[in-house]
Amino acid sequence: MASMGHTIFGNLGSLIFWVILASLIYVLVRATINRVGGDNKSNDPIDILRRRYARGEINKEEFERLMEDLNLTK
Repeated sequence: MASMGHTIFGNLGSLIFWVILASLIYVLVRATINRVGGDNKSNDPIDILRRRYARGEINKEEFERLMEDLNLTK
């Protein structure tokens, strides 16, 4: 019985180790991708507006109204 309990906790410890290791690798890869891709973002108001619309931060009517405002000021 003692060896069976040791095996269960040994397997659980191993699973926890691999989950933590995989999570760490995932976080490092995401951080690297975001850092590399972050330089390509434009600060142009129209590009910012398009990204906000694509993320769902603004609806179609607000997007069109803001596009008209931006096009009139340029």
